[in-house]
Amino acid sequence: MELDKLYWNILALLQENARYSFAEIGRKVGLSAPAVAERVQKLEEIGVIKRFGVDLDFVKLGYSLKASILFKAHNGKMQSFLAHISQMPEVYQCDRITGEYCLVMKVIVKHPNDLENIINKFSEYGEPTTSVILSSPVEYKVVKQST
Repeated sequence: MELDKLYWNILALLQENARYSFAEIGRKVGLSAPAVAERVQKLEEIGVIKRFGVDLDFVKLGYSLKASILFKAHNGKMQSFLAHISQMPEVYQCDRITGEYCLVMKVIVKHPNDLENIINKFSEYGEPTTSVILSSPVEYKVVKQST
């Protein structure tokens, strides 16, 4: 399905604040609340909108250290490693990638020794390469229609 400008405007507003009411979105894009609701439902049905969520401040939750871990799995260890990390609350993102490494993960921990323990555990499955994230100059961007 090709998304028109109204769909893209609705998506931009929902990315800014998923708690906007349909009436408020409608005022901003020039549609009625029921028309916005219908469009949002359609976006959910076709899988463009996968879920609605919140953006957490990890530091305020006590997670003062964020790291990026590149990972190269040992032969035959990938599936067991993926099962292992899917159960780890510290791993909040994992992507399969091309190149020398198989995965790139982002983890959050409260203390440096927690990160060390994770690295040691990962070493049982393959070769982790860790970088501590100092800051995130572009942490989140609203995805807009390309021109």
